[in-house]
Amino acid sequence: MASIADLRKKYLGAVDATDEDMRIVSAVREFVDKEIMPYRQDLDGGWHRDEKLAKETFERIHQGLVDIGVQRAIYPEKFGGLGVSGFASEMIYEEISRGDAGIATHMGIINWVMMPAFIAGRMDLLKKFIPIICDDKPHGCCMAITEPSGGANSEDPTQHGRTIKTIAELDGDEWVINGHKIWPSGASVADVAYCSVCTTDPDLGDEGVALIYVPPDANGMSFSKPFEKMGMCWTDTNTEIFFDNVRVPKENRVAGPGEDAKILHDIVGMGRIGTCGFALGAAQACFEIVLDWTKQREIAGRPVRARSLHAGILGEMALKIESARAYSIQVNRMIRTGLYGRPGEPLLLSKCSAAKAYVCDITLWVANKAMELMGSYGFAFNYDVEKYLRDVKILQLWLGGPQRAILDTALGYYQFEW
Repeated sequence: MASIADLRKKYLGAVDATDEDMRIVSAVREFVDKEIMPYRQDLDGGWHRDEKLAKETFERIHQGLVDIGVQRAIYPEKFGGLGVSGFASEMIYEEISRGDAGIATHMGIINWVMMPAFIAGRMDLLKKFIPIICDDKPHGCCMAITEPSGGANSEDPTQHGRTIKTIAELDGDEWVINGHKIWPSGASVADVAYCSVCTTDPDLGDEGVALIYVPPDANGMSFSKPFEKMGMCWTDTNTEIFFDNVRVPKENRVAGPGEDAKILHDIVGMGRIGTCGFALGAAQACFEIVLDWTKQREIAGRPVRARSLHAGILGEMALKIESARAYSIQVNRMIRTGLYGRPGEPLLLSKCSAAKAYVCDITLWVANKAMELMGSYGFAFNYDVEKYLRDVKILQLWLGGPQRAILDTALGYYQFEW
């Protein structure tokens, strides 16, 4: 078991975290080692993709994480939360993803969906949702951004919201939403709130963008069958969402004209930097697996890792993981200081995007190298590397993919329009 001192070393001293933060992170790591690591393949339903086994395993682990306080960790104590620091939250989700990136995603989405209300200072919305999240039951949320017609267009700051097709019209004291979303995490299973990215009029550009919280039981909202995917097969549910004259209270809009667009870009930036923790946890897990395997496996009477060729690869894996973690931590610190603007403004959006692109590339490289060093064993189901490799690919692809992230990195250095 890793001590608190070990964890502080891992996270570059964790200078922004209190002793209480570190105790919670340590408890999460211990839970992951005992309750997730031995059951990683069960989360996929085993070799035969048994849905019942997968869902039972997910529900048991989800409840266990709720029991140790993960679901309510970041929320203020006045709402029933634990009030951990933002930096502690980063460590918590990396540690969970070290066991399973899909579970980390499911729980991290809850915080992401609440972020617009926090940014806008909407205490009325927070009082509505957060006490539910801070109870003793597992919950889920959904952020509905992507649309079939546009791919990553909604996330593209140079499009200014003009490509959004989901329309919200004000009718008295209610918004009436019509449109179609695709691929959002938590779709059809969220039980707290859906945050839908809409527009009042595409021709208004940023002034038309509207972020609206939709109750999970809203009339007129329906879902497709879940997509069958390469990874995160049962831990992260993705469907299409259909809005057919969905009515929600007027006050469920997060902010207002212009400000909602800024908040959208903020949550894209925060989503990208948040992805880094998910990816780093998986990279760390692959490194630990191959480090142990190359210790046990021999070539001509000596451990594989004692051979210079293999030691060099292991050293490069460590270097890349450490550098990726350091960059991610630095960007997170830049956000928390408040000295560099909003996370959706060009400077920090550039940093968040660069961090996501860099960290995800490294994670995929590490997983591939782990498989190469292990040969057929790495390709085998019961050594787990293949599962991490399948799960982490979507981390690179979501929120615009690597190419969108690189374009937004460039936007931090000069402005351009399509």
